[in-house]
Amino acid sequence: MGQLVVNGLALGSIYALVALGLLLIFNTVQIVNFAQGQLLMLGAFIGISCAVTHELPMAASWAITMAAMALVGVVFMTLVYFPLRGRPAFLVILTTIAMGIVLENLALIIWGPLPVSLPSPVSGPPLRFAGIVVSMHQLFIFATLAVILLLQFLFLTRTRFGILMQATAQDLHTARLVGIPVNRTIAVAFALGTVLSGIAGLLVAPIFLAEPTMGGSLGLKGFVVSVIGGFGNLPGAVIGGLFLGLIETFGARYISSNFRDAYAFIVMITVLIAWPRGLFGEKSSEKV
Repeated sequence: MGQLVVNGLALGSIYALVALGLLLIFNTVQIVNFAQGQLLMLGAFIGISCAVTHELPMAASWAITMAAMALVGVVFMTLVYFPLRGRPAFLVILTTIAMGIVLENLALIIWGPLPVSLPSPVSGPPLRFAGIVVSMHQLFIFATLAVILLLQFLFLTRTRFGILMQATAQDLHTARLVGIPVNRTIAVAFALGTVLSGIAGLLVAPIFLAEPTMGGSLGLKGFVVSVIGGFGNLPGAVIGGLFLGLIETFGARYISSNFRDAYAFIVMITVLIAWPRGLFGEKSSEKV
């Protein structure tokens, strides 16, 4: 059972990273980016191109991937969000879905349909205690999630740009009237949100083989854990991700692995019935 807990928490940490990137964008422009999973896939393949195809050091591969994903985020915003700004939200959401399909097919053309593996950035013997094996990559996943959550909290609460981003999220038009550089703030949100997806891709590729269609399921899981935790609540998304990872792992072990993807939506529906705003959601009147 202890091994299942470790495996579930590692999987849930990946879901949490996807959700953190999704919510960073949502909290700024109030738009759900349903291409977040395909951006994760793109980050994985960029990392594979650097580390496997061109045999660059892992540190350089990670740095290049994160820089490339930041640029992809800005381009994504320019193509998807800006042309439809001010239009009904569902049009932007549909466009993100369409862009996800485009990214998936581009990856199929560039990298082909065959699954590819990415080496882990860390190596060494696994930790063993009480019959539980924790790989170095799993420890790296836990550490990465903790560091990113801390840095994101400090960025949003302790830096001037983070505070401007929150002000933009509260009221975009008022923010523009008081002189906040709204376009730059939104661009940073898209860049950072896309970078987080890229990091999730780099972390998941050594566990599961990377393929062009891998992003659809992972992106939906990121959305599900965001809903479970309370949409817009960053700590709630992390807790929701860890919770879902455990549910899927235990469900696959003790019920059936055939319904692994269904567990996420069963849990989401159950949570919404009991807590319509999610586990840590707030009423609109309570948000500051």
